[in-house]
Amino acid sequence: MQMIKKENVKYYAPVVFFLLMLIDGQLTHGVENLMDNIYFPSAHILLLAFLMAVPNLSKRYLLITSLVLGLVCDSYYLGIIGIYTVALAATVMMMFRFQRVVHTNLLTAFFGMIIFVTAYELIAVGLQVIFSISKVAPILFVTKVLGPTLIFNMLLFVLLSYPLKRLFANE
Repeated sequence: MQMIKKENVKYYAPVVFFLLMLIDGQLTHGVENLMDNIYFPSAHILLLAFLMAVPNLSKRYLLITSLVLGLVCDSYYLGIIGIYTVALAATVMMMFRFQRVVHTNLLTAFFGMIIFVTAYELIAVGLQVIFSISKVAPILFVTKVLGPTLIFNMLLFVLLSYPLKRLFANE
C-alpha cells in the first residue's frame, strides 16, 4: 500500500478532521438513541485523529485547525461559542505536551486517549457549569456520560487507531 507523503498530510487533514467531527456527532446521536437516552456516550474519533496527527503536523497548524473546528462544533451543536472551542484546543495542546510519552506505542496512545477524552469531557462540562449553561450532578455525569464515553472510545480506538495512524503517517 502506497503511503501518502508527509508534505501532503497538511492539505487533506482539515477535510478529514471536519468529516470526523460530523461522524462523531452522528455516531453519538445514533448510539444515544440506541441506548434509549439512558446512557450518553460520545464518540471522539476527531480526538483520536488529532492524537495520531500530533507527531506529524506542527503545533501551530493543529491549534488553528482545532480552534476553527471548535467554533464550527460550537455553532452547529451548541449554539454557544466557546465551550468546544476551548475544550478542543486545550486538549490538542495537552497532546503536544505529552507527545513524547503518548506516542511511544499503541498501548501508551490507548491510555493517552483515555486521558484526553476525560480531559475534553471535563473541560466541556466544567465550562458549562461555570457559565451556568447546565447543572451537572457529578455522580450522574460519571456514570451516565463519562463512563460510557470512555468505554465507547476504547472500542473506537481499537477499531480505528491503526487506520488513522497510517493516514497521518510521516512517510
